[in-house]
Amino acid sequence: MTATPHVPATAAGSAPTALSRRLPSYAVVGSMCTVAYLVLFWALSAILPSMAANTVAMLTTAIANTAANRRFTFGVTGRAGAVRDHLGGLIAFLIGMGISTLSLAVIPSDSSAAVELAAVILANGLASAIRFVLLQGWVFNPRLRPAAPSAGPAAE
Repeated sequence: MTATPHVPATAAGSAPTALSRRLPSYAVVGSMCTVAYLVLFWALSAILPSMAANTVAMLTTAIANTAANRRFTFGVTGRAGAVRDHLGGLIAFLIGMGISTLSLAVIPSDSSAAVELAAVILANGLASAIRFVLLQGWVFNPRLRPAAPSAGPAAE
């Protein structure tokens, strides 16, 4: 089976048009990953300290988030550049992780689960906005991506 060649989603169309196409997809992927994150965080915080629960939940959903955004939001398919994309996603994850960890660190340690959940919801909202800017302007920016390999003559 041949992988679909890498075709940047912004290859055609203006930046505002590409942005208006991407934001709804990013919002859907992000919403699904946020729900998964919150469920994981809530479940894990019953058996782990909140910082550990946050780390495990964020890392788990960040991997799925990068893969889904790569495919559905930015239209990148195939294996070409996948490692680079996931490394960029990891950097964006680490920034988000820092924001959510800081939000948990500034609230009192005896806070209720509801307060912790509110803190990570607000932190993840900020982290999501930063992540989109990084993915849009750096990770999946067609001017910064390596050129797709040419297919060459088709074998018949």
